[in-house]
Amino acid sequence: MSSFLQKYKRQPKLFIDLPSQGKWYDDTIIQDGKIDSIPVFGMTAMDEILLKTPDALFSGEATAQVIQSCIPNILDPWRLVGYDIDFVLIAIRIATYGETLPVVVECPKCTEKSDADVNLQNLLGLFANYEIEQTFNMGELTFILHPITYRETTDFTIQAYTTERQLMQLDKLQLPEQERDKKINELLQSSAELNLRLAVAHLFAITDGKDEEDNKQSILEWMRDNDAEFYTSLRKAIGDLTERWKLPSFETKCGHEECGQVFKTNVDMDYSNFFGTRSLHSRTLIS
Repeated sequence: MSSFLQKYKRQPKLFIDLPSQGKWYDDTIIQDGKIDSIPVFGMTAMDEILLKTPDALFSGEATAQVIQSCIPNILDPWRLVGYDIDFVLIAIRIATYGETLPVVVECPKCTEKSDADVNLQNLLGLFANYEIEQTFNMGELTFILHPITYRETTDFTIQAYTTERQLMQLDKLQLPEQERDKKINELLQSSAELNLRLAVAHLFAITDGKDEEDNKQSILEWMRDNDAEFYTSLRKAIGDLTERWKLPSFETKCGHEECGQVFKTNVDMDYSNFFGTRSLHSRTLIS
């Protein structure tokens, strides 16, 4: 016999349409492939505890599990692209704590810090302006870019962090100079290879108008042994695209009456404290 408490189970607080429009998803990622009117539930007590677990946050497991808990229609959060991850996390925060997010902003004019409130519902609306695909040309080749997944972002971040820590620890090890130089060279080579693989991960395909290559390993090998200008152009295109895909900015006003400067800033999506109750710091964009 079921408990009467079943009548009081959590219900969806809002419904969302993914900004990616599901362009890179199938029904193994989103239930039935339905990418609009997705129900969002507020977090449970276990979700809140999970988001306070450092190891689970660093590995990305906390974020993935909370998304599955609060948005059951998302079957595999790891395969969502970056700006969909930001979007659904904002939606989950709204469903749990409401539309207002307190932030600390720094005025670009007087450099003083003050408190401000972000309307997260308005912020969600700005995601509709995202460009979901981008291309650039080099000679006869067209490079088709796409955003990387949460799994790729997490894996690359952990690998980069590990390499950086190993480099820092070398200074503490009293190694013979030749051995130390060898290890430094190995780590630098590893870092260069990681950066190349990260760049290639942003490529959906390369085409010359007749043929198309979408195998990442084949593209990686071609890029590794080709002129540096291809890698340089790819990095620049990724930088431009990342700028377009970053969290939308919002307009605010300096909290000090003697200043009153109006400027744009955006929320720093630090998953370790985005769901906390204290104010987040923002990044000033435009004075």
